[in-house]
Amino acid sequence: EKMSSNIIGEKLVAPVPQALGAREFMIERLILRDNTRELLRQNGREEEFENDLLSLTDCECGMNVYDPLKCKCRACEGHFLLAQFFYDTEQYDKAWRWYSKIENVDLRALYQLAVMCFEGIGPKDRTPENAYQMMLQITLKEKDPHNFVIPYAEFHLGKAFFQGYGVQQSDAKAESWWLLAARDDTHEPVVEAQTALAFFYSRKNSEFYNINKVVYWHNQASRNGSLESLGAIGAMSLFGIGTKKDINYAIDCLRQASERGNIYAMGLLVYAYYTRKLFTKATDLAKRVSVLDNTDELSRTSCCLPQYIRKGIAISIFILGRCFELGHGIKKDPNQAMIMYKKSFQYDPDSCQLLQDYLTHEKI
Repeated sequence: EKMSSNIIGEKLVAPVPQALGAREFMIERLILRDNTRELLRQNGREEEFENDLLSLTDCECGMNVYDPLKCKCRACEGHFLLAQFFYDTEQYDKAWRWYSKIENVDLRALYQLAVMCFEGIGPKDRTPENAYQMMLQITLKEKDPHNFVIPYAEFHLGKAFFQGYGVQQSDAKAESWWLLAARDDTHEPVVEAQTALAFFYSRKNSEFYNINKVVYWHNQASRNGSLESLGAIGAMSLFGIGTKKDINYAIDCLRQASERGNIYAMGLLVYAYYTRKLFTKATDLAKRVSVLDNTDELSRTSCCLPQYIRKGIAISIFILGRCFELGHGIKKDPNQAMIMYKKSFQYDPDSCQLLQDYLTHEKI
């Protein structure tokens, strides 16, 4: 039976697995941290920098015992900066201690404490339920000067309900909170919430499946800078999923996403080049992708899920193997082709098998 392009399209486009672990979903990566502590150590400045920040926490209001509620100087801001330094350098016990000193006067500090609970880097006695209650408390602080964190709290509450993390799992409540975060009328929308909604509506076995909403929210998110949504739009245009099939527009989107580091988009771009018989471009890009191997590091720097980085690499390597097998854009080498096919399977068996089936049926 001939396999249609829509079948492979739907399988390659679907960007979210049906079952999501608490730490696997893309929205876990709200804040990406460089290895700041190691850089400071290399320069011998970690202690110096910490002392400089510590001096900013000195209160000049003449209180015998520091009370952030009565403080009129910038000591409270100093507390937050020092806590943030400890957080960014992964000294989480110290970060928690300094955030906690000002959690009742600085909404940013309360938000960071809640994030630490969600990430599992807070004190052991803090539970997911604590994180949920803290985020819920933040959403009620509309008059706070730091109320810009409210939509991010709404975003995390959506995540909590989607994953059943600290609350009873509820797709309906997840949708409700993400919609608030994604189209907040009083704050900047949270781009991650827009992408999350697009993925949320893309689950075919869900009662919330709605391809029109998938297209809408991916478009909204990509306009606001979402790398994953840009790649998803390219993939949907490539296969005509939820939108008109437009190979040129697909290539343009996938190229933009690839240039910004989306490895999965690179794999689909290699596939697009191959199907357009642009074999030299396909092999050149596939060779560059084929040497990538540290998927965890690539995930950290590119803001893409590790499993989809592996899929992107697997697709690229498989197409490179096909080019070696047929001599398309590269010198024919059957032995090298077999090596590429095996390597593709090692990275992602599902993508490798899907492409093998598709190529067998479609004769491309």
